[in-house]
Amino acid sequence: MVNSTTLAHLNTNIDHLTTVLSSYAGRDKAIRSLAFYLQLKSTTSPDNAKEILGLAKQLSAARLVSRQFNHPGMLKSCRQIMQAFQTGRIGDPLEFLTGAAVTGIYTVYGFVELLAWLSDAKILAFNSARLYKWCLYLWLSELINGIVRQMRVIYRKGIEKSQEDILTLVGLSSDFISGVNSLPHKILWAGKLSMRQSASFSLLASIIGFYKLW
Repeated sequence: MVNSTTLAHLNTNIDHLTTVLSSYAGRDKAIRSLAFYLQLKSTTSPDNAKEILGLAKQLSAARLVSRQFNHPGMLKSCRQIMQAFQTGRIGDPLEFLTGAAVTGIYTVYGFVELLAWLSDAKILAFNSARLYKWCLYLWLSELINGIVRQMRVIYRKGIEKSQEDILTLVGLSSDFISGVNSLPHKILWAGKLSMRQSASFSLLASIIGFYKLW
């Protein structure tokens, strides 16, 4: 029989999960985690690898569609950054500049991805493969700025007060390691990671992102 304490913990966890999954960020991180878990699972299930990867691809496609509703929010964030710059409310210059770069790059990324998606669907006549490649470059640029920003934050706050920032840094670095693997060969460690290794880094970043929302 379930005691009252266990039931209370269960109800609390369900409430937390409901709150997290009610937000865009929570759903995105949950779907991303599941997609990369399936990629990782496919490496140990050769008989069902094709079907598992097919489901992972559908989850990634669902995230892509959902991201198209981010454009107004990203434009608003860019406007707020411009207002902060004009009024001189920027705080630490390096932290502000790298944060602004992350927002600006991700905003451009969103529109390039939109063009790539529409081209992939044959609605536009652009080269979707080339556009998706540019998305990768933009994403890696955003990650670099995010990593530099987190290192600056940790330096200013000190290690003891930066546990959450360190966790964020680990997540960004994990994504960067996996992302570089998708670059053309001969660039750093591009193409040298196995699918299992790449999926593991991406899954770690996804779980960290979901955990931070909990």
